[in-house]
Amino acid sequence: MKANSTSLFLLMTAACLLGSLPASANNISISAGTLTGNTGTVVDVQFDLSWENSWRIDPDRWDAAWVFVKYRNAGTGLWEHARLGDDATHQAGSGTPSTISTGLLDPALPFDAGTNWGVGVFIHRSAAGSGTFTTTDVKLRWNYAQNGIAYTEIADVQVFAVEMVRIPEGPFHVGSGGTEPGSFTDGAWGSGPTIPFLITSENALTIAPNAGSLWGTSSSGNSSIGGTGTLPAAFPKGYKAFYMMKHELTMQQYADFLNTLTRTQQNTRTATDIAPGIFIVNNYFVMVNSSGPFPTIRSGIRCDVNVNPTAPITFYCDLNNNGVGGEADDGAWVPCNPLSWADIAAYLDWSGLRPMTELEFEKACRGSLLPVAGEYAWGTTNSTRANSIVDPGANTESVSPVGANANHFQDGFFSLGPVRVGAFATGSSDRELAGAGYYGNLELSGNMMEKPVTVGNATGRAFTGALGNGALSAVGQADVPAWPGTNAIGIGFRGGDYVNQVAFLRTSDRTNANTVSSNRGQGSGRGVR
Repeated sequence: MKANSTSLFLLMTAACLLGSLPASANNISISAGTLTGNTGTVVDVQFDLSWENSWRIDPDRWDAAWVFVKYRNAGTGLWEHARLGDDATHQAGSGTPSTISTGLLDPALPFDAGTNWGVGVFIHRSAAGSGTFTTTDVKLRWNYAQNGIAYTEIADVQVFAVEMVRIPEGPFHVGSGGTEPGSFTDGAWGSGPTIPFLITSENALTIAPNAGSLWGTSSSGNSSIGGTGTLPAAFPKGYKAFYMMKHELTMQQYADFLNTLTRTQQNTRTATDIAPGIFIVNNYFVMVNSSGPFPTIRSGIRCDVNVNPTAPITFYCDLNNNGVGGEADDGAWVPCNPLSWADIAAYLDWSGLRPMTELEFEKACRGSLLPVAGEYAWGTTNSTRANSIVDPGANTESVSPVGANANHFQDGFFSLGPVRVGAFATGSSDRELAGAGYYGNLELSGNMMEKPVTVGNATGRAFTGALGNGALSAVGQADVPAWPGTNAIGIGFRGGDYVNQVAFLRTSDRTNANTVSSNRGQGSGRGVR
């Protein structure tokens, strides 16, 4: 265990790696997929991929892109998830030396094209280095016959990419040793400052007010630990290595998701009524069910006013509300909001990811460092609040004053709304100034609340870490067994957001870790795998 919150970042800076955290959410870019090498059962999907401020600093720490493929079936007109081959069938591109790792539907089982196929792949640096990651002519092998189609039934192919950060295997503490509401603690705690609890494996944990057991400072209400019991071995505790989204789900990512759904599914995953049969959409900012002059809470996903009454609708980002999508100031990199738990779960299932747990949340914030009482995700108790937006809506959107590292409520109503993912980081930021977790994940404290699986009730504890398979129900719901359902029981809130006081931003604050809310609210989405 390292003894302070700066040592890892000094190592990173010395190596010219994470000392310069992303200044523009890394501008991940992926070209349209083309098909090559058709054999009659398989074909290669070829594309180019790049993102800024990539890094690999040792055998355990790197960032990556989670890449997956959708195709539109010419017969049904529906977008479906492509079944990818195993590691040996894929070909890394030219440019930054890289590694491709297949994300199997069940990583515990061997590859089988019929039952345990690749939902997507991780692409990352194969050697230490930093800077822009660029690779051209990547080829992913697609077993389209396993999708039950012939080559002639492939109408379109689209490749998607999500920035991720690898969080390596190892022990870590939950609970800071402070007095945050509901904080995790060793069961030997009786009152006053908590006793950080060390997670040393993925084995089952006893939850009880006894020494050596996981416990919490609250046993009732929204901050409850949930009473005595067992956290099963299948519940992801954060000890094993996993990937977590570098930042929260953005407006553009959610718009891309909506654009692959049926009209009925789109209606479920938006706030405005756009059910089949509707052909005039007056409240065209569809996540907030409103029209101009500008979208509330900077929620800029919209559609046209006049739409086909039966066909799927095309959505786009239009934060400046001029009816033209894809402009530089249209807010593509603003975190998507407001999202319900069901919205987030649907996106994670569709993309082949899964929800994170609140133990994984604390691991991403704190890493292997010894806890600091009352710390935020960046490892200190220092916080400087943003009070205005610079270059609004652009991929260079930032905040003032210079040195601000958090977005939260203070001294009256805070009307900025969420700011661009990565808005606090600059080319000279250290971890604290960037508002970054230990491994480089951004905005774990403030901006938008996280919605992890809670330890605080039986539904949350039953979560097994099952992965999304790329498909949704006919009405647009996630359908992965053992995930919390649409009623959001089993999900809580961590990390605080732009309408919370700064105390809610603390890593170990569990004020709302057991709060059940199925409504669309301040929380955005962040998945893991």
